[in-house]
Amino acid sequence: MRFVLTVVSAAILLVLVYLFAGWIIDGYLGGNIVPNRLVPDSWAAPNSWSEWRDIIIVLMGTFWMLSGLLTVVLLVALIFLAITLRGVMKENVAPAIDSLKDTLDNVRGTTEVVGESVVSPIVRIYSVVSGVRSALGAVTNLPDFVRRRRKKK
Repeated sequence: MRFVLTVVSAAILLVLVYLFAGWIIDGYLGGNIVPNRLVPDSWAAPNSWSEWRDIIIVLMGTFWMLSGLLTVVLLVALIFLAITLRGVMKENVAPAIDSLKDTLDNVRGTTEVVGESVVSPIVRIYSVVSGVRSALGAVTNLPDFVRRRRKKK
């Protein structure tokens, strides 16, 4: 990328130097930058602003065509990528999601079994222990409860 940038920058610099030299030679020295023996008679260097304008218009049209072509190529690549991604989703992601759903169903079933076979007996035992403790507490605190009632009256 760096090499391409260097080459493009060098080409632009050479064109600018050529144009500047042509302006100096043609405008101040009265000569022509391109010798007549190297250029056919049908072509001559631009010598007015309207000719330069026409050249720039042609160059801009060329660049617009290239950018339009690049846009079409990128759009086709994007469509191809979307189609490929859709195929990958159908082939790989959908089965993975189904497998995940099966795994979650197995976990849900396991928790239900554990809840019924392990937790329920522990809860029942704890309920009985809590009930016995409450009953013992009520029986042992009964004299205090009766005494408190007598003091309030």
